[in-house]
Amino acid sequence: MWACDPVLTTGIVNSYQAAGPLFVQSLQTFLAAQCALAGDHLWPPDATQAVTDDPNYDFIVVGAGSAGAVVANRLSEVPSWKVLLVEAGGNPTVSTEIPQLFYNSMNTEVDWGYKPEPSETACKGYKQHRCAWPRGKVLGGSSSINAMFYVRGNKADYDEWAAMGNTGWSYEEVLEYFKKSENFSEPLTKENKKYHSKEGYLNVQKIEAAHPFEDVIIKAATEVGIKHLNDINGANQMGITRSYSTIKEGKRHSTARAFLSPIKDRPNFHVIKNGFVSKILFHPKSNKVSGILIQKDGKEIVVHAKKEVIISAGSINTPHLLLLSGIGPKEHLESFNIEVKADLPVGENLQDHVFFPTYFSTPTEHKFNTLPAITTAFSEYILTNEGIYSDVNPHRIIAFVNSSDPNAVSPEVQCHYLVLPPKIANLIDILGLHNLTEEVKNKFEEINENNSVIVVYDVLLKPKSKGKIMLKSTDPREYPLIYADYFKDPDDLNVLIRNAKKYILTLENTETFKQFGLKLNWLDIEACRGLDKGSDEFLACIAKEMTFSLYHPVGTAKMGPDGDKTAVVDPELRVRKIEGLRVIDASVMPSIVRGNTNAPTIMIAEKGADYLKKFWLKEHSEL
Repeated sequence: MWACDPVLTTGIVNSYQAAGPLFVQSLQTFLAAQCALAGDHLWPPDATQAVTDDPNYDFIVVGAGSAGAVVANRLSEVPSWKVLLVEAGGNPTVSTEIPQLFYNSMNTEVDWGYKPEPSETACKGYKQHRCAWPRGKVLGGSSSINAMFYVRGNKADYDEWAAMGNTGWSYEEVLEYFKKSENFSEPLTKENKKYHSKEGYLNVQKIEAAHPFEDVIIKAATEVGIKHLNDINGANQMGITRSYSTIKEGKRHSTARAFLSPIKDRPNFHVIKNGFVSKILFHPKSNKVSGILIQKDGKEIVVHAKKEVIISAGSINTPHLLLLSGIGPKEHLESFNIEVKADLPVGENLQDHVFFPTYFSTPTEHKFNTLPAITTAFSEYILTNEGIYSDVNPHRIIAFVNSSDPNAVSPEVQCHYLVLPPKIANLIDILGLHNLTEEVKNKFEEINENNSVIVVYDVLLKPKSKGKIMLKSTDPREYPLIYADYFKDPDDLNVLIRNAKKYILTLENTETFKQFGLKLNWLDIEACRGLDKGSDEFLACIAKEMTFSLYHPVGTAKMGPDGDKTAVVDPELRVRKIEGLRVIDASVMPSIVRGNTNAPTIMIAEKGADYLKKFWLKEHSEL
């Protein structure tokens, strides 16, 4: 980063000498603070030259995201193993490390910027009818650009995986791996120590200081029948709470900061940054993996794996790389004249958390002070890592509900509550970043011009609709075709509408919302005009126009037992019909979890790394 280069820093400071010693001193302090926040010295150095000199490694991990950073850390704990981690992006930036700026990374160099193919049943309010699917292209992957919610999902998720035949993946069996990665910021008590740990790399915190809007939301939610819950990752998931976050000392605690920074100088661990893996390589006339092919700076680098290659590139890039390498549906690969190494359902089983927003607005005279003076708050943050920018407050509130069964222990829908001050587009154009049409943007800005707005996301947790990922061409740089297929099964819309009517629309009638002048304020979109607001038809129209992804694609390299023809990997995450290759990331989920996917992905990485260690250390008696 430029602020950490002593020559450049000196040049910058010298150019402002005429401004006087006080200004120069302040500038030096400011540059030093930026360097401390996201300087290059915080991250592992690039090892391209070392790899070129000796391209032989025990393990190669492709992708330094939520899973890959964890896997590389754990494998390199064995001193005799030489481990290479390859990342298509570079180091985190100042913007990625500031918690409150979580939306600002969209459409930048740290975002792959994927978009599913056009749809007639969803995303109709977007240009080209294509929703936005941001994915992290940076050390830490999507954990470096997400909203930092630490949510593990429901116990039933993992018990369902085990019931499908995935031995070892029940809730009680995966709980130890959630705890292994966690450094829980609160005291461990008799009640919570079963679920939490202080021994891991990843900081998990919940700052109790509440913004007034958070209290308003929780109080109103209890009026419509949602229970107030303290720990969403404990014994019970149902209810509303302030979420735990992956933040530490006012900075984003991505897997890059948690798992890579502490081992950046580990001698048996190397990282190639800005290296694009274009193909998995095989030994001649066999299905045994030999290594990978990396494209970097116009050159190709072949790296050899003595033991295994681990693909942790995420639910889009992992299937894309497998398909390009001859692992996937036979008919699809042959249509591109790709040699078929293994006929497997790669790219199928795509699932995501889809939602539509509901807006409540309150006039300026009722608004809360949601943001202090922007420049003052930013300066405070850069110099102290404190203030409004150091957390995602007031956007931390989440709820898990089930309108079908008041006694349910697993939810149908997750609600996220976003708080926006008047004229939010002057600070960040959220709808513009998502590429929604001018009509939608203008209608929202009309509402937000003189109103504070609470946005409630109505998130479908267990979609019946499934999409797929396919090759568009054999050019590895050309993005694959993504078919989200939202609302393909009509039951998905029905679940969202039913829960919205019970737990979201009714907020307007609560005494709490009335007290603060908060009223439903639907966007006046032409496509839905003329329908009775609040009717099923109107809500379905809004959902199809204002479709959003919660950025949780999973399942495209499904895990399953022997005999499961829909599975790509076995329960130990080995790619079927291939030797020396595993997938360890969110793409192995057989079904999507009921909650945010970052914590479960880290758990999968911890468990996957443990499988590798047990296999190579115990079965091969290697230390």
